[in-house]
Amino acid sequence: MTTDVFGTAALRGAVLEAWRASPARLREDANSEEDHARGYYRDRVLVELAQNAADAATRAGVGGRLLLRLATADDGTAVLVAANTGAPLDAAGVASLASLRASAKREAGTGTVGRFGVGFAAVRAVSDEVTVCSTSGAVRFSLADTLQVLEETAAQEAAQGRSTLADEVRRRDGSVPALRLPWPAQGPPPTGYDTAVVLVLRDAVVREEVRSLLEAVDDVLLLALPGLVEVLVDVEGDAPRRLADVHDRWDVLTAEGEVPLALVADRPVEQRGARSWRVTWALPRGGAPVPRVVHAPTPTDEPCSLPAVLVATLPLDPSRRHVVPGPLTDEVLARAADAYAELVGRVAAAGQDATALVPTGLAAGVVDGALRARVLEALVRTPMLVPASPQDPLVPPLRATTVRDLPDGPAAAALGAVVTGLVRVPPSGAAAVRALGVEERTLAEVVDDLPTGGEVDWPALYDALDAVALDATAREGLAALPVPLVDGRVVRGPRGVVLLDDDAAGLAPATLEALRTWGLRVADPGVVRPLLTRLGAQRVDAAALLAHPALRAAVLGQADDDDLEHAAEVTAAVLDVVAAAGAVPPGAVGWLGLLTLDAADGEPAPAHGLVLPGGPAARLLDDRVLAPVAADVVERWGRDVLAAVGVRDDLVVTTVPDVVAGVAPDDEGDDGAALAAASLDGWAEYVDHLADVLDVGAYCGDVAAVADLDAVDDACWPDLLAHLAATPALRAALVTPVRGEGATATGPSYTAWWLRTRADLPLPEVFALPGVTGLPAALVPPVPDVLTGLDADVLRALGGVGSLAEVPGARWAAVLERLGPVGTAVPLDVAGHVWRAWAAGSGPDEPPAVVVALTAPGVAHVVEDAVVADDPRWWQCAGADDVPVVPVPVAGLGDDRAVRVADLLDLPLASSQVDADVAGEGEPEDVPDALGALLPDAPVVWWRHDDLRVAGAPVGWWVVGSGPDAQLHAVHVAGLAAALAWAAGRWGARGAVEALLTDPDDGEAALGLVLG
Repeated sequence: MTTDVFGTAALRGAVLEAWRASPARLREDANSEEDHARGYYRDRVLVELAQNAADAATRAGVGGRLLLRLATADDGTAVLVAANTGAPLDAAGVASLASLRASAKREAGTGTVGRFGVGFAAVRAVSDEVTVCSTSGAVRFSLADTLQVLEETAAQEAAQGRSTLADEVRRRDGSVPALRLPWPAQGPPPTGYDTAVVLVLRDAVVREEVRSLLEAVDDVLLLALPGLVEVLVDVEGDAPRRLADVHDRWDVLTAEGEVPLALVADRPVEQRGARSWRVTWALPRGGAPVPRVVHAPTPTDEPCSLPAVLVATLPLDPSRRHVVPGPLTDEVLARAADAYAELVGRVAAAGQDATALVPTGLAAGVVDGALRARVLEALVRTPMLVPASPQDPLVPPLRATTVRDLPDGPAAAALGAVVTGLVRVPPSGAAAVRALGVEERTLAEVVDDLPTGGEVDWPALYDALDAVALDATAREGLAALPVPLVDGRVVRGPRGVVLLDDDAAGLAPATLEALRTWGLRVADPGVVRPLLTRLGAQRVDAAALLAHPALRAAVLGQADDDDLEHAAEVTAAVLDVVAAAGAVPPGAVGWLGLLTLDAADGEPAPAHGLVLPGGPAARLLDDRVLAPVAADVVERWGRDVLAAVGVRDDLVVTTVPDVVAGVAPDDEGDDGAALAAASLDGWAEYVDHLADVLDVGAYCGDVAAVADLDAVDDACWPDLLAHLAATPALRAALVTPVRGEGATATGPSYTAWWLRTRADLPLPEVFALPGVTGLPAALVPPVPDVLTGLDADVLRALGGVGSLAEVPGARWAAVLERLGPVGTAVPLDVAGHVWRAWAAGSGPDEPPAVVVALTAPGVAHVVEDAVVADDPRWWQCAGADDVPVVPVPVAGLGDDRAVRVADLLDLPLASSQVDADVAGEGEPEDVPDALGALLPDAPVVWWRHDDLRVAGAPVGWWVVGSGPDAQLHAVHVAGLAAALAWAAGRWGARGAVEALLTDPDDGEAALGLVLG
């Protein structure tokens, strides 16, 4: 027997009476139930049942457990059972279930979720037969029973003459409010549970829908309804699925409080007492996806783009799917934003990437946009960004800075140690930091703000930034990087900073201070790193330091400084650098010689004006010109250092760079050429001499020269010459000629030129090398005694020649002068040397005042004027009309040596000055046939003369024309042989021709003369 423990009869009677009194009330209740069941809650039956279960557990103060079971009843219908623990059903609860918008949970602060009494109406979406079984009793709701009662009630009214209710029931066509009429029922809930809602599912379609809803039940249900600690899903045919211990899989943060009364003033009366608010955020620890909707606490249709589950007591509209805008919503969203920021802070503190939780992009809706704005506002004050320096705490975005295009790594960590608020952001977090308004700066801006004081680990910073500087853009950003200097200052920008190598790092403090005063920015050795070089710092060793313009300027400045103390400081600093370098760059030799040192007599003098005691320079040079350096200076710095800066231990070779013939360096200049040339006596005259030899403007490159020759002791010249010849560097500067670019001739070295023209040495213009044959003493004198013992190369540099062809053009005048004055007879063998040299191309640079010429056949004299024989025919005309003839040995027809000699001596050719008409009659004769094989192109006829004259002079032969048609004239066999050889172009074969003419039968002998 069913017992009506909840007074359902009274409830039904009251409702039926109300419907009878006002059929419109029936219509209103039916529409309302239909809206909630089939509209608002069409897909929320499980959520609403779970909400009621959570409220029951909360009221009972126990952890709620919920069973959701889908099974098949004995009659084949599908049944959904939702059983829960907690407070059992009571009369008030039944009344609430049977009413819409009249919840039994009115009191605020109870911790329950349901408040409006409409959630239970969701069961009508899937069932027409609903039973609620509890340990306190049972009640059921039935669409069929409700229709039956209404039909009976309508029939009673019809009997009484009223049909209004009957008309309304007829119009509803079976759609009546089944949940308004409760019926007593019986049956306990499942074992272990206090209450169960049993739903007979309407049809197979509904069964599948419910099955899908059951499969979708997950942790979010427990997160949204904290009153539940367990949900057991039991679907017929599947293994039961238990959801519990949700905090093991989610990071959950809950905040709650009470809103001011003013914020609920515009809410409905039933809701004004509900001033408590509660916000829960949950993040899946495994990175599982989260539903992107707002829960209030059940899911709404309001999208939420934040990557966490939000459960908040937001006010909803009657459909419970949308948040109602207003002050209360704004307040709860603000609390939710604060709670979310706190959760993000916890995530960051746990070492996870918090930027993934920052909302970026566009909002998904109005509520989402309002929430995101408040979240960003809260996050900017939340310590959540990872500091670039590992020792620093988390940084709130409000005080954070990022560096554009700076990769996360050692560089960021190193900068973070000196830049406040610098944070590390993974590439995926770029949009997040922009949304948070984090200050983004360029690397150049950050570098500009780096401190130049305080404790900064510069080496570590440089090492960390080195990899970044591989990029050209990054190098520009690092241009203002601070660099500590050795004097304690910190300057901005490596460019122009000097990094000392190991050999220079040990310079004395006074030297380093001097370098600073000279304008060198020397980096502290402790901070020297490859990065500084990459950014433009100049890495130098001591030798490179000597080449630095600052040192050169300091030395040149002290040379003109009357402050001896300052000059001594400069000298000490420079000598310290030279000692560290061990060698002096070639370009520094000239100006280093201007360093002021103390001489042995205590007087200051430039380094290049002093000598080292006991050395070759002290032995060979006059101490009145170059004094010895003070002994204490030698003791302090050593001979090698002093010699390196120009103090003479030996004679030194000075190299003058970029020499141009005829152009002397500016005496007032301080460039390398001017300084080098200033130490060389007569340099201006020497380059003028080069211009005479090589042409003005000829580029000669670098010219090496032995310095201080003007300081040689007069008694030491033989020793000096021997020393020059025996010392390789000095010897090279003596014997190496100067070559002009594009010039065919060569000029003497400066050393050779000076010794020949300015030294007090008895050197002739030209002299014969020892052992040379074929050079008559009448033309070239022997080696002077002062040069005895020197080798041939040295002697050549000083004027020695092995033949007349080696005589320089400028010295030919001296050779001719040795032959004597005009009119002096010259032996033919001596004159022949001169003529052969001229024919070979040797000769004076300018036409000589006198020449050696034939004044008669076989007779030579020194003459002032002459003509040059065009060919051997003209040798016979010497003395004709008192015209001397210069013979020119030639090979035959077409040889232009005569023309070249005429140009060399500036003399006319004989053919242009003498009438070459042949005088006298001759008898024609045939040329012997025997000559045909030897001279096939020779004429076959010649003219014999008893007396043959040309230009009034008797000659032995003459030829007019050439080749087979030439006219041959001769007075004897030798003349005929010469004429035939010349006409046939075989001048060298004239001896063989003469032999064949003498004995036509002895052809072999003639052939031997030709071949021999």
